[in-house]
Amino acid sequence: MNRSGAGLLDVRTSRRGVLRLGALGVGAWGLGSLGLGLTGCAPQTPAPAAGSGYDFILPHDPEVAAAEAARTSSGRTAAFALAAGAAVVDLAGRKATTWAYGGEAVAPVLRASRGDRMHVAVTNALPEETTLHWHGIRIRNDMDGAAPTTQDPIAANGGTFDYDFVVPDPGTHWYHSHSGLQADRGLFGALIVEDPDDRTGVDADAVIVIDDWVDGLGTTPDAVLAALNPALAGAHGGHGGHAAQTASPAPTPEGAALTLAADLVSQGHGDSGALGGMTQHISYPLHLINGRPPEDPAVIDAVAGQRLRLRVINAAAETPYRLAVGGHELTVVAVDGFDTRPQKADTVIVGMAQRVDVIVTVRSGAWPVVASVEGRPGHAATILKTNDAMPFSGPLPTRLDEHSRHLVMESELRPAESGVLDTRPPDRDYRVELIQAGDRYAWGIAGDDAGALVMKQGERIRITMTNSTPMWHPMHTHGHTFAVPQYGGLRRDTVISLPGSQLAIEFDADNPGEWMFHCHNAYHFEAGMTTNLRYIR
Repeated sequence: MNRSGAGLLDVRTSRRGVLRLGALGVGAWGLGSLGLGLTGCAPQTPAPAAGSGYDFILPHDPEVAAAEAARTSSGRTAAFALAAGAAVVDLAGRKATTWAYGGEAVAPVLRASRGDRMHVAVTNALPEETTLHWHGIRIRNDMDGAAPTTQDPIAANGGTFDYDFVVPDPGTHWYHSHSGLQADRGLFGALIVEDPDDRTGVDADAVIVIDDWVDGLGTTPDAVLAALNPALAGAHGGHGGHAAQTASPAPTPEGAALTLAADLVSQGHGDSGALGGMTQHISYPLHLINGRPPEDPAVIDAVAGQRLRLRVINAAAETPYRLAVGGHELTVVAVDGFDTRPQKADTVIVGMAQRVDVIVTVRSGAWPVVASVEGRPGHAATILKTNDAMPFSGPLPTRLDEHSRHLVMESELRPAESGVLDTRPPDRDYRVELIQAGDRYAWGIAGDDAGALVMKQGERIRITMTNSTPMWHPMHTHGHTFAVPQYGGLRRDTVISLPGSQLAIEFDADNPGEWMFHCHNAYHFEAGMTTNLRYIR
């Protein structure tokens, strides 16, 4: 990794300026590296290069440690060990060879409390390098797990790395590999940070991790990416603009795997649903809740009459879900770890990497919990069962009546008073464009500001995204939670940008270092929809 800051790629691009950008880099210029620029494009004037006007704060600089030291610590340590390795998982009789933490299709739930120091020892038994990203946690930059931007990757075949950081923010978060498409295997899990001051009055909570699954069922995520864009086969196209220089190449998809992947891709492109435009490119063969398909559900046990908090995490690579619980009304109380004003709903949409916490007052019985794929066929499902009820009989439904009732979109939610970001003019007001290279599977973040998203500690930053593509994008900032002014200041770390729309986010620059800003559709990210946020002195 370049520690000095000198020589880091910093190029300004626009929608008309990606054809001749030759090196794989941050954001839109990733398109140029694939030879997939737009017809008639011309090179743009580069922004000031690193070292010629900017003094960057890098992940291991003293400002990073100082920012963590300023946070309140509980004095406790939550210690865990995770081993990434090959596994064979049973998906209702289907044996899938995959990669996982702990040998299951979803990793163990990790729990800590606000202010705890987390120490997580990671061993990499994979044949590829890897990292581990702590999604939604405002941690120190050198623990963010985005190689090679914030750390060197963990070496294959026995490499180790100890993640050590304070968790300042309570809520429902998650962790996942941030290397290539490894998270579209089984390399992800829930991270729950308890709030000692929780005032929701819940009696218990349950974690619901939803995932789309393709690995080991005749094909692999790498084969799917190759089917979407052959130019991306065998290379990790995302990773904050520097990964192609250091990441180990992905395995070359074999013929049968590529053929099946091509078939899954050809069946994609669902109806618009509530998200508008194209829903997704891939028709996933399975959808799981807590690592299990609907034919073999992981039952959620409850007590009749209790107020149960369902912590819902969408760990999918490419699939949005509409979640509902049969026979129950939902009360939304948090998104992405931040409390909201309580909002009644029958169903909610959860985009990739988003989390939503809902409370249900559990009725006696066995009730289906169904996450239907938004805009196309497909579903994940499990059962919410009280201890006085008979087991659920018959197959789980693919859709519930509640799915057609009161849908609450994120634009209708509002932050609780504790999560409101104070109102003040931005110190830096950036504009970027989310783009696709024609009708080809190459994506980017463009505009004059895309390669120059710099900030100083203490500044208020606004980024306005214009989505010029026919698809929706769940846009995620590392290391920061933002407010969405158009949604009354709703706090999130991943927000849905609808096709043909413009949406602004605002945040305070209070966590120094270099951070990724990218689409959390894993395949869009690999195909170039990423850039970096950089602190300067």
